[in-house]
Amino acid sequence: MCLSLLMLLAALFTTLTVCVNISAAEASDNIASEKPITIEAFSGSCAPRQITEDFCLRVNLGAPFTAIHTMMCTYTATDSEASIALYKWNIDYNTTIGSEPIAYELLKPLRDNSYNKLSFEEQPAGEYLFRVADIKGTVGVLTRDMSVNKGYCYTNGKESTSDWWMKIDFAKTPVEPFLPVNSILDGIDGKHSAPEEYVPAEDALVNTHKVMPDTWVFTDGLGRTSLTYDDVGPVKDGKEIAMFYWTWHDNRGGAEGFNTNNFIEANPDAGNDYNHPAWPENSSNPKRVAYFWNEPIWGYYKTTDEWVLRRQSELLANAGVDTVFTDNTNGSFTWKESYDVLYPTWDMAQREGAVNTPKVSFMLNFYPFASNYDQIVSLYLDIYRPGKYQNLWYYRDGLPMLMACNDHFYNPTGNLNKEIASFFSWRSPHIGGDETSPEYKRTGQWGWLARYPQPLYYGRRENLRPRIPEQMTVGVAVNYDYVKQAGTAMNGENVMGRSYSSTYPDRYLKEGKDASKYGYFFSEQFDYALSKDPEVIFITGWNEWTAGRHENWSGVENAFPDQFIDEFSRDLEPTKGELKDHYYYLLVNYVRKFKGCSPIPTPSYAKTINLSAGSEQWNDVAPYYAAYIGNTEDRNAEGYGDVVFTETSGRNDIIGARVARNEDTVWFYVECNENITPYTDKLWMNLLIDIDQSNQGWETFDYVVNKSPASADTLVLEKFTGDSYASEKVADVKYRVDGKSMVVEIPKTALGLSAGTERWYEYTVNFSWTDNVHDEGNYDAFTGDIMDFYLSGDVAPGARFKFSYRSDKANSGLGADTDPATTAPIAPDTDVPTESVTNAETKSETKAPAAGGCQSAVSFLALILLPTAAGPLRRRKD
Repeated sequence: MCLSLLMLLAALFTTLTVCVNISAAEASDNIASEKPITIEAFSGSCAPRQITEDFCLRVNLGAPFTAIHTMMCTYTATDSEASIALYKWNIDYNTTIGSEPIAYELLKPLRDNSYNKLSFEEQPAGEYLFRVADIKGTVGVLTRDMSVNKGYCYTNGKESTSDWWMKIDFAKTPVEPFLPVNSILDGIDGKHSAPEEYVPAEDALVNTHKVMPDTWVFTDGLGRTSLTYDDVGPVKDGKEIAMFYWTWHDNRGGAEGFNTNNFIEANPDAGNDYNHPAWPENSSNPKRVAYFWNEPIWGYYKTTDEWVLRRQSELLANAGVDTVFTDNTNGSFTWKESYDVLYPTWDMAQREGAVNTPKVSFMLNFYPFASNYDQIVSLYLDIYRPGKYQNLWYYRDGLPMLMACNDHFYNPTGNLNKEIASFFSWRSPHIGGDETSPEYKRTGQWGWLARYPQPLYYGRRENLRPRIPEQMTVGVAVNYDYVKQAGTAMNGENVMGRSYSSTYPDRYLKEGKDASKYGYFFSEQFDYALSKDPEVIFITGWNEWTAGRHENWSGVENAFPDQFIDEFSRDLEPTKGELKDHYYYLLVNYVRKFKGCSPIPTPSYAKTINLSAGSEQWNDVAPYYAAYIGNTEDRNAEGYGDVVFTETSGRNDIIGARVARNEDTVWFYVECNENITPYTDKLWMNLLIDIDQSNQGWETFDYVVNKSPASADTLVLEKFTGDSYASEKVADVKYRVDGKSMVVEIPKTALGLSAGTERWYEYTVNFSWTDNVHDEGNYDAFTGDIMDFYLSGDVAPGARFKFSYRSDKANSGLGADTDPATTAPIAPDTDVPTESVTNAETKSETKAPAAGGCQSAVSFLALILLPTAAGPLRRRKD
């Protein structure tokens, strides 16, 4: 209805509403008269154009003006929204929209087939940008392509030759309403080349405050323990993890998040019934929803939520993910609104938070459509040519890399195309398949998801003959029918879900939903990839979450093509549902198998700490367990539907920790980014301690400090009883706050550790610090759901991770022939260089190892003596 009506209207308006027949020579400064006039700025036929991202028109107006009227449509929808704004043009598109608009109005709801007026104080003649943004629902504008009657249009920052139907209220009658506008492409000379790959400077925070997540230990919610250096060996050169990542969670349609997993559990007969009355669209009060296979740990968020993006950067960095590829495989969308938030958020996390954030690249259409060309040009002009956030570009073969078809740039013509052709390293995205697809087709390509056994991709043809794989994929599940050997929807029959493996395909049917927790599909694929040892493993995926619902797709009624419920979904990001964070820690362990690990840092020699002596005495105590900085900001962001997420519990920003010990005592030191708040605060500065590396206590922690309220000079040490979060008092312990730092002094006997005996030096303590973690929805209490560690306060090192402190005879400062009962602890010698501690002979000398924090060298002998904090990944017993 909307399309035909607009086409009819367009045919009626073939000339300007007001004709101005005065020559410029007869006018002064292009003003024909002082009379105000409204000019309908269009000539010729036009057509409606649906827009989902910002759409702009740049014009050079020949007289002062006071309002603009934009012709827009909603395709009969009654709940669509959009904003319209006016900017003064300034240098380029990005600079312009980065400034404050002259005028702005949110059109809510947007009127269909109507002019929408934006008024403002009189503006002088000159260049301006009209912009439509903040789109929700179906929104369209009337345009005519291949025309520059008035100026240039911009879609998501990409310039195009299109006219946009609108009216201008001029304060005076101009001779020429629209003056010439120069294309931003005029300055492209075809000679611009990619800069060298960014390498952080030595004094960059990621180097001076080096966080080392591959040295952290954990036990996940299924009892599986972390792999460490002892299990997987040292870090391997040239191994990278890429993660498929979704930035299109912007919810322009305004739909609310809907939990399909919970719905199907309550309505099992609705799975393949499109007309079942329980579906939201079919109810007596139909509502618009976005179908999520389950609820994300951070709620139904948008990918413009800086608070969530910051936490994602940390989780991905902790897992060892090197780059993400955002999903741009549909239409010409690049989801600029999201990446304009993602880039600065991750840039700040790296520069000011010491997060080794993943790099960012893009996976575009699988085929060389015209829209593929538009995407590449848009990204090049918006991000790459201006050099924006170059520290976050992903490089391959010495150039920024895209997963994109480069067919449009084989024999480039024009300066722009010539620049793009040589600027990037290209890998075409392969739509799928398995190991049987021809190898010659897998050069110059990368995959994103496949069934087992996965194909090997060779990147460059010279890799094919020696069979050196550049890339392989690993998935969580795939929408494939293992009986019919054909693609299907995720709610079809015989789907390769999370619990599928080639040796036990129907595990889910026989064992039920509990089988979904353990990642058999993921493990089989990752094990196979490890056996082929490619340079890059591409994992699908992190945070897709949603899937459209179709009446029929690929022969499946009421089809959910990509995501459906827990079993038939393919995300690794933690969820509020029963899968929790199980897949995240499975990912961490497999990445460690693939990439190796750094050694758990070796402690400096034993030292006695004086609580009243100040924090300077800790300067020579190693290691320094660095934690991320600046992650306690408030959350205030829109989610799906009308939800607004808020979180204001960020308080003491924990940035590092140390441990010291002598024969009788262990001291725990914690450092915050600002002065620590008063002890009277609720949920204040908790220390969690694990001394037996077992599954006893609460979430494998044995002790907690300060769960009960503190006093001015003592804290309560409690031991978990094993009954949920219950605990019982062990002792009062001393502590001291000194500005930004805090020290807790605990007798070893209170922790069940040997004191003053022959083997006082031999133990492992794993620990975490938290501040103001609270129950979701209740700022006053924490009752023991560890998933709240993702949601509130601050946790160091983060979530289920723990710092690991391993004390043994050698690193306590005791030689092989020394009697520990009569020898006082030896303080570290900070003047000894790390090079002096390289073998068993130097290790047994009286010199102490350098106290250089996590970067200190570790001797071969020390590595042999280190006790194992956690065994290898354990599978559930059938």
